[in-house]
Amino acid sequence: MDDFKDKIAVVTGGGSGIGGGIALELARQGAHVAVADIDADRAGKVSEALRGLGARSIAVETDVRKQDSVNALARSALEEFGGIDLVFNNAGVYLGGEMKDATWDDWRFVLDVNVDGAFRVGQKFAGILRDQASGEDRCGHIVNTASVGGFMAMPEGVAYCVSKFSMVAYSEAMRIDLEPLGIGVSTLCPGPIHTKLTGSDRLRAPSEKRSGTSEALTPFIEGGMNPEDVGPIVLSGVRRNLPYIFTHDDFRDFFKTRFDLVMKGFDEIDR
Repeated sequence: MDDFKDKIAVVTGGGSGIGGGIALELARQGAHVAVADIDADRAGKVSEALRGLGARSIAVETDVRKQDSVNALARSALEEFGGIDLVFNNAGVYLGGEMKDATWDDWRFVLDVNVDGAFRVGQKFAGILRDQASGEDRCGHIVNTASVGGFMAMPEGVAYCVSKFSMVAYSEAMRIDLEPLGIGVSTLCPGPIHTKLTGSDRLRAPSEKRSGTSEALTPFIEGGMNPEDVGPIVLSGVRRNLPYIFTHDDFRDFFKTRFDLVMKGFDEIDR
């Protein structure tokens, strides 16, 4: 996909952070955007900013934990724009804390958004792109937001890292399935980004038994990249149909070290 002018995009988690940065860059490059977020006010503000840049945009309150809500997002986008070209499967949350202290509600909260929610969005919109596909040219693209935490475990981040490792595998499998139809799939693996991820606690039901806290990530993201700087990186990766899109080059040495450790499992075993 070489040109984003007049393309139609759906961005979940689009009311702030990485999703908001992607939505703004899409508008700057001529696309029209459905901004989906569980926080309707934030989605509305981003959508208004996009219209100020000349884009057509709607804001859709969306809870990816609920299939009916994801279905409603799809209907709204199709009714407004008539089709969909790009899907940014980006909604996500974080809870930190030691594994021994984690409650089942902690675990389910993170996985219900980051894994189950991503599946709901991916399945719904991949189906729409399949229905639109000709198989002759690239006719759509999905970007699934994982993390460098999808390749490296972090202290006090077991549920989050499990969810992001899952997203990497999910996105890789989706790419295999959709590539023959001309639909691209990329896995976005951000490093530290200055987002509202540490405010994830506010989305939890009062009845949940709590141990984890979203504040554990604060030192990691306080000096992170501006989310608006992420958008051009992501669209550059989409333009090239890259399987992985990384925001921070300084993780390169870690990936080489990890690969070397994996190879040790082949090379240093007595067989």
